[in-house]
Amino acid sequence: MPKPPKKRSSKQPTPKIGLVLGGGGIAGFAYLTTALTVLQQLTGWDPRDADVIVGTSAGSNVGGFLRGGTPIGESLDDIMTLPTNPRSMERLRVLSGREADRTLRVFPTSLPMVAREIARGPFMRPSRLVSGLIPNGNIRTDTIGDRMIELHGTEWPDDELLITTVRLQDSERVVFGLDRSDVDVGTAVEASSAIPGYFKPVAIDGFRYIDGGTHSPTNADLLLDRDLDLIVVAAPMSVDNVATGWMTMNGGLRLYWRNQVHREIDALRGAGHRVLLLEPSLEEARSMGPTLMDPTRIVNIVLQTSSASRISMAESKFGDELDVLRSASKAGS
Repeated sequence: MPKPPKKRSSKQPTPKIGLVLGGGGIAGFAYLTTALTVLQQLTGWDPRDADVIVGTSAGSNVGGFLRGGTPIGESLDDIMTLPTNPRSMERLRVLSGREADRTLRVFPTSLPMVAREIARGPFMRPSRLVSGLIPNGNIRTDTIGDRMIELHGTEWPDDELLITTVRLQDSERVVFGLDRSDVDVGTAVEASSAIPGYFKPVAIDGFRYIDGGTHSPTNADLLLDRDLDLIVVAAPMSVDNVATGWMTMNGGLRLYWRNQVHREIDALRGAGHRVLLLEPSLEEARSMGPTLMDPTRIVNIVLQTSSASRISMAESKFGDELDVLRSASKAGS
């Protein structure tokens, strides 16, 4: 459903909003659509109105839908109907690896990436080292790309959309929509969604690309130099409390991801940006499960996030940030 052109108020300038959507597999998609729906209900701000969207993995999918004109509430409704639709659940089971070929795979995804990271010594990036060491995934991402092509065709949206990936050959982050826009949105989202060990790397012009989450759970640093009144960062792979973050089946990973996310948030705030950070509570993190790719957890994730997000956003610490979104909603109406 295409979104009508934005209306600008003649009385006051519309606050400029950046939206950063982090990775997190199937669980991350459920978290993002729920948290953003609650945010819109509380403030009136439509995520489709973001001046720039940064999408990583699951976040690239949500960002692609938003830039394709899909209301966030519609994406939430769609994911909530999946558990009752056998065909949709079968597709998700394939994407989650439950129906994948069980042939033993032992050859690493990228030995050159492993060698480069080892050569970095104390500056080694653990996520890249692990991504290079684990075997290639054997699930294709075509289904993900096909849905984006239906929305966007071969053209990039007029409003800015940045899709993050990592190029295996040199271990560097490549941002489609920024570094290059000569690849369609569908292919870019496929590459950003290629979780190491699950999905096959996506080949583009002779190079192989994997999940942008290999570089960062959010890649929020891409907005460091932007002129924005507020940056909304949704980080499904993080956790909101260090003291309890370890109390999940993947607690060690979540705390590692949280550290990455908060370094980026600190850098944004240090550069003078106002940031609204949304990250899962312990209950939400537990509802997602250890792999973030279990489709049977969707309903529980949505229920937990809907409740926890309302409680979190009601806290006084978010008052000023929510007021910016309310102002943006009023100015754009």
